[in-house]
Amino acid sequence: MNHLSSINNKIQFTIELEANNSLAFLDILVIRNPDNTLGHTVYRKPTHTDRHLNGNSHHHPVQLATVGKSLLQRAQHLCDADHLEAELQHVRHALTINSLPVPRQHRKNPMKPPTVERQPAILPYVKGVTDRIGNILKKVSIKTIYKPHKKVSQFLRPIKSNILLQQAGVYKLDCDCGLSYIGQTKRSIGTRVKEHISDVRNRRASKSAVCEHALDKPGHYIRFDKPHILAREDRYIPRLIREAIEIKKTPQFQ
Repeated sequence: MNHLSSINNKIQFTIELEANNSLAFLDILVIRNPDNTLGHTVYRKPTHTDRHLNGNSHHHPVQLATVGKSLLQRAQHLCDADHLEAELQHVRHALTINSLPVPRQHRKNPMKPPTVERQPAILPYVKGVTDRIGNILKKVSIKTIYKPHKKVSQFLRPIKSNILLQQAGVYKLDCDCGLSYIGQTKRSIGTRVKEHISDVRNRRASKSAVCEHALDKPGHYIRFDKPHILAREDRYIPRLIREAIEIKKTPQFQ
């Protein structure tokens, strides 16, 4: 062990010794019996809490039943005859406290003739609707996979992805006093608004009328968070013309 660790200081090896006549290896706990034979059962970390998918959650019954089946199959695959019954009792208790159905003991299914592989149908789970559709598809050998509904947040676009703020044009910044600032920029409007914020923060009044107004009227609130996009325009002269028109139309502090 010392030789292996001395090869590379960044790679250090450790060894785990047998404790209480047992030693964990992956998901298996190997147990030394009094006659020096070895037994084996399921291993769980000390931090394991037996928390699984709750049976009262809005999931298809097939998904809820799969939890118990997988735990039961793991017990039968990893436990020897001496430890199987204790593990099965543990599984039943875990399923009960999670309000999950307790399946019957797994039995080996007889060999089925090969079937034509088909693409599964993925459906959002709606109780009383998609489970009926799944039963119909099952008759024609199409497997159905049920998925939970999308959250509202998945349908909403992030605020930072405002495409309009990424373009050049004419914009307006409102103040709670009723006045506004009209400006134009050849770069993205979002970048120009950030520059206004930086000017106010660093008290650079000579940079723009926005900063001058903010410093002269410290109690006023300029809505940097909600700039109005008046026009999208990459061309310089049309941009200046549109800016002049908007300035004439709007009470402003320029």
